[in-house]
Amino acid sequence: MPEQEQLFSEIEGQVLALAQSTVSNFKDQAMADAKQILAGLKPDLIRWTDLLERGQIKVNEFEWLINSDKELIKMKSLENAGLAATRASAFGLGVLNIVIDTTLRKVVGNTPGATPSGSPV
Repeated sequence: MPEQEQLFSEIEGQVLALAQSTVSNFKDQAMADAKQILAGLKPDLIRWTDLLERGQIKVNEFEWLINSDKELIKMKSLENAGLAATRASAFGLGVLNIVIDTTLRKVVGNTPGATPSGSPV
């Protein structure tokens, strides 16, 4: 479980950097929304990461699972603060991309298109 906490800590750090670079005037609201996304995603991400590590799902399946629940990226705090819905949604998609990229880097490594076993997808 410490590995999972380290993963979530790294994801949060990258999301903070994204918020600072893309919606800096709304950073606090962006982080509130992002934390809500991550909290909703956490149980599934733990399960899917485990499946990916054991080679029971492929990289593209993992990406599909993360992207399958677009309801998670509701950016209520950002929208309530006055940020345009399209920018708020783009930030939410950025959060999901960070989740995918960070998890794959930790589990699979830097080899694009590889499964945990190292064989092509």
